[in-house]
Amino acid sequence: MITLDGVIESPPEVLVPYMSDEGRQSTLELALASDALLLGRVTWQHLAVAWRDQTGSMAERINAMPKYVVTSTISSATEWGNSALVTYGEVAALREHLDLLSYGCGALARDLLRDGLLDEMHLNMTPVVAGRGRRLFDEPSSLLAFDLVESHTYPTGAVRLVCRPPGRAQDA
Repeated sequence: MITLDGVIESPPEVLVPYMSDEGRQSTLELALASDALLLGRVTWQHLAVAWRDQTGSMAERINAMPKYVVTSTISSATEWGNSALVTYGEVAALREHLDLLSYGCGALARDLLRDGLLDEMHLNMTPVVAGRGRRLFDEPSSLLAFDLVESHTYPTGAVRLVCRPPGRAQDA
């Protein structure tokens, strides 16, 4: 979820009114089409708390998926099932044989983009200006241009944007 001004850490009251059954179904379909999750440590820690005791289709999928946690600061990933620790240097090899889905928009996403390891971004943009908070791209060092390959407006007013780095093939 992202606001019009690029904020990715908005309070729930900003995001919840824009969630929809259709949006949740789209999110589930994306998870079902992926082989594993690739998560930074902070995102993994937050999602573990949020999802490990949940029920329902999305929770079942997220909890059952293999999860690769990119970190150099923790030594165990036992608090959320099917999780394994990896270094950033191992990500390219994982991509060779797995269709990875990554949640979060922190340092990991920026590093993947910088190194040509990010194939596609799915953003659910809410028609809200948060005014402050952590942004998807705080201060990029240069212009970042993407190809918009899909957009869909949900009944709530949120818009799903699917963007790719220029020249990235759909099946990359």
